[in-house]
Amino acid sequence: MMRQIAIPLMFWLLQVAGIAADRLDPTLTVVLGDGISAGFSGFRLTEAAQRQAWPVLVANQMGTYMAVPGMRESGQVGVVNSYEPLRGLLPRVAQSGERALPFPFFSTNLSVPFLRAGDSLRLRPQPQRDGIKLITAIEGDLLTTLVNSVLGGPYLVLQPPVLLTQVEYAQTLNPTLVFVQLGFSDVVEAAVTNDSSRITAAASFAGDFSQLIDRVLMTDATVVAMTVPDPTATAYFASADELAGRFGLAGDDLRTRFGLAPGDLLTLGGMVEVADALRGRRGNVLSRDAVLSAAVAANVRAAVNAYNTAIRSAAENPRVEVFDLAGFIQQVKAAGARSGDVSVTGGYLGGFYSEDGIYPSATGQALIANAILDFVNRTYGANFAAVVVRAP
Repeated sequence: MMRQIAIPLMFWLLQVAGIAADRLDPTLTVVLGDGISAGFSGFRLTEAAQRQAWPVLVANQMGTYMAVPGMRESGQVGVVNSYEPLRGLLPRVAQSGERALPFPFFSTNLSVPFLRAGDSLRLRPQPQRDGIKLITAIEGDLLTTLVNSVLGGPYLVLQPPVLLTQVEYAQTLNPTLVFVQLGFSDVVEAAVTNDSSRITAAASFAGDFSQLIDRVLMTDATVVAMTVPDPTATAYFASADELAGRFGLAGDDLRTRFGLAPGDLLTLGGMVEVADALRGRRGNVLSRDAVLSAAVAANVRAAVNAYNTAIRSAAENPRVEVFDLAGFIQQVKAAGARSGDVSVTGGYLGGFYSEDGIYPSATGQALIANAILDFVNRTYGANFAAVVVRAP
């Protein structure tokens, strides 16, 4: 009797052990993401940065192709000036709203900067027309412009135009492997603007993310969902203690001089203002955008924790695994990262982040790619080589 039970049980265990390896097929890999996966860096999205983003690097190492909707880097056609996190300190950043030529008819990196999880389900391209002329770049509306270019692209010239959401686009491609990196845009705007009202409610995020995963699983693809990094752990923010240490001061002295409460964080603009004040170039009164209050920072972190709980709950399916991107970013914040002779920190100008302080540099993207490849190798029994990481 025991033998009759043991033999089928043994075969079942062997089958379960082999499931992970059997279900990894990177032939048609698709990425649903926001600015982190799109390659947004240095306050804008460019073709060069898109091709240095982790989706392209990971696809290359897995021996598959990642089709990128490359954005123009120069020229005056379809220029949108709307992303200005450092008002008064930097000129407005010009973002092209047109694709570079030549571009693929289909894209597989569907990541759009500033896209929220709910937008992935519901936001479609919204091109405008001036007579017969198609206008995709809409001044003052960077999100719609990028949705038009990334998710619309050549489909907008068809009659009628094809207007797909990010999730619908992915389903149409019928992928074999899908990475889902969404949620960062649901909180980063609140952190940058010091406004808790801009946080997507945890219940709304949970419902949207669960539906998103269900929709992706309709394609029979293997899914890797990523946790949401804490924006306050990026180089765009620093505590009074962290900044004081750079000037050989005590944190309490800095807080007293600039009227900072315990737990307040200085933004990138605030760091510039404090440095100028300490050099005698300005007074001690900081501008409105210089500080992220302790209360809003706490709300951002609480939302991130709730989002990540929802992601892990939505991922309770044999075809879904969770890569802890949040944990990786937190580790960079705490101890930096190293690959070969290249070593970076998570502070501003420390190498991991681009000059915007929020989104990774090319070096940071390569380090993320290697963390993902290591995860894929361990989870699915693969043996993909690491990316060569170059110094910033």
